[in-house]
Amino acid sequence: MYYNINGISSKTPQHDKFWVQEFSGNFIFKEGDITFDLDNKCVELRYEIAKRIFGSKEFYFNILPSVSLAFPYAGIDAELKVSKEEFEKFVLKVKDDELSNKLLYFYDCSNILGTIQNGILETKFLIGQFYKTLNENTFLSVEGVTVIDNGVQYASGLIVTNITSLTNHIFINLYSQLDFITKFVYELEHLHTEFKNYPRLKSKDVLLGDSKRTSLRELKGSLFESSEGIRRIIYLRNEIVHNSSIDSMPKVYQVIREKEVIEKYILLPDHQNGIIKSYKNRKRFFDDEIKLNEILPELVFDFWKRLKLTLDSIK
Repeated sequence: MYYNINGISSKTPQHDKFWVQEFSGNFIFKEGDITFDLDNKCVELRYEIAKRIFGSKEFYFNILPSVSLAFPYAGIDAELKVSKEEFEKFVLKVKDDELSNKLLYFYDCSNILGTIQNGILETKFLIGQFYKTLNENTFLSVEGVTVIDNGVQYASGLIVTNITSLTNHIFINLYSQLDFITKFVYELEHLHTEFKNYPRLKSKDVLLGDSKRTSLRELKGSLFESSEGIRRIIYLRNEIVHNSSIDSMPKVYQVIREKEVIEKYILLPDHQNGIIKSYKNRKRFFDDEIKLNEILPELVFDFWKRLKLTLDSIK
């Protein structure tokens, strides 16, 4: 089954339109999916971190068999049952051991990169799940029964809660990646070189707004360029976090012809250059009929392209 951009599934693909297909629990996109390339780039960068901290990635791989991984991963991986107090004792025990301090710091840096990798994969799953949910549900109060014969009707309330949650999560997820890529770039540009003790990450309190403190600030084509797509992600995420939703009453609209649903869509507030149009206390205008399901693929594909260029540009 193909999940189409207009919210109506089909047994054959719509060749001129974006579609999603589910296969063995994974989602396949018609086009634009560069998540494999992004993951490979993150692996390369992890090797680069090892090279810069240990002198070479080979040295890092050679010492791994002799390293107890329990404490380097403590406080990072839920699989390791180590308390904060036990970890503190370990850090004090190895405080003069330069190699142990390097390992601890390496895993901290690697964890930032791992968070970015997880975010990328999560984005892909959320997009696939969004179109699956939009396509598989009619959002009718009674299955097969429409309020009107022809026109547009909407559903709201509990019936749209699932897809609303997915929509919110997508924008929160993308914004979170902006924060973490900023952390990663900043950390690599200010990497610790002395390991007399276990160092604190220099990017610990760094967020997206601190990208101006990196060499990639406003780099054309990167995530740090103030593009329309990035501004739209930022504004929608802020609207979701601070005002609960992008609409006061989230809705799924359904276009009906002869008592049959032929299209489903979700509206976004009117934007100008990626910024929500507002007037005094009001900022939810829907005159432009911007359909989330129509713009979402290009919005995410542009984000991934900018992420790839950002990662490629790290010095």
